[in-house]
Amino acid sequence: MMKKRVYHIPYLGFHTRAYTVGDLSNGVPLIILHGGPGGCVERYEVLEQLADRGIPLIFYDQLGAGYSKVPKGNEHLWTFETYLKELENVIKFFGLKKFSILGHSWGGMLALEWVCKYPHEGLEKLILFSTLPSTKIWNDEHLKMIESYPKEQVEAILNEKDKKQYDKKLFKKGMKRFYDEHVGKKNQRKYIPKTKHFPKTNKEIYQKMWGFSELFGNGTLSDYDVTNLLHKVDVPTLILSGKYDESTPEMNRVMKEKIPHSKWVLLENSHHGGYNEEPDVVLDSISKFIK
Repeated sequence: MMKKRVYHIPYLGFHTRAYTVGDLSNGVPLIILHGGPGGCVERYEVLEQLADRGIPLIFYDQLGAGYSKVPKGNEHLWTFETYLKELENVIKFFGLKKFSILGHSWGGMLALEWVCKYPHEGLEKLILFSTLPSTKIWNDEHLKMIESYPKEQVEAILNEKDKKQYDKKLFKKGMKRFYDEHVGKKNQRKYIPKTKHFPKTNKEIYQKMWGFSELFGNGTLSDYDVTNLLHKVDVPTLILSGKYDESTPEMNRVMKEKIPHSKWVLLENSHHGGYNEEPDVVLDSISKFIK
C-alpha cells in the first residue's frame, strides 16, 4: 500500500483536510467525494488500493465533516454552494488539468449537481456509486420499500417524514429493519477498514441538509432533482449500486437511461456500502473503467 500525504487546504477561513495516495503527476487523479452529508472520507480507505493499480487518488473530508473541523454556530455554511465551491477549491489547490470523480451517496449528488449545472473543464470520467438523481424519486422508492412493514411502524416513519409527532420506539424498530435490509449490517462486510475509529457523522450538517434518517430526505436537499439534466453529463460514466441498496435499481436505471455513454454494474451481494461488501468487484470495475 502506498503512503498517504496529508494536506490542509484553506477554505472560507477554515481548512479542508485532504490526503493523496499515489503520484498525482503520473496519471489522471481520481477525487473521492464521501457520503453524508457530514460523513467522512476515511470510511472509503479500501479504495486506496486503486493506487496500487496505477490510479492516483485524492481523498478529502468536506467542510465540517470528518477531520475538516468547523466550530458549532456555522450552520449558514451547510449548503450545496459551500460544497460545490469546495470541490473547485480542491481541484485548484492541486492544480489539476485532468481528473476523474467518484461520488458515493451524497457525494454522487454533489458530483451530479456540479456536472449538470456548472462548467467542469478537465473532468475525464465520472463514477456514481449508490447515489440518486432526485430526492423525490428516493422518497417515492422508499415508500414502496416499507409497505410490508407493520402499520404502526409505517405510521411512525411517515409522521417523522412529515415532521409531525411520532412514536420513537416504533420509528426505531422500523428504521432498524430498513437499515439491516438496505444499508447493511457490520457483519455483512467483507473488508474491515484498518482505521477503527472514524470521526462520527456531523449530525448538524446531516439533519439540516438531508433529514433525520436515511429513509427520507426532508431537509434542504428535499428539492434536489437533476433528472431532466442528466443528458448534460458529457463524460464516460460508471454507475455502481447494490442489489439490496437503498439506492434502488429503479433510480440507477433512470441514471443509466438518461446519461449518455454510461455503464451500470449491479453488485449482486451488496447493500449501500458495496465498497466494503464486494471490494474486489468494485476495485476491478473502477480500475477497468478508469483505464
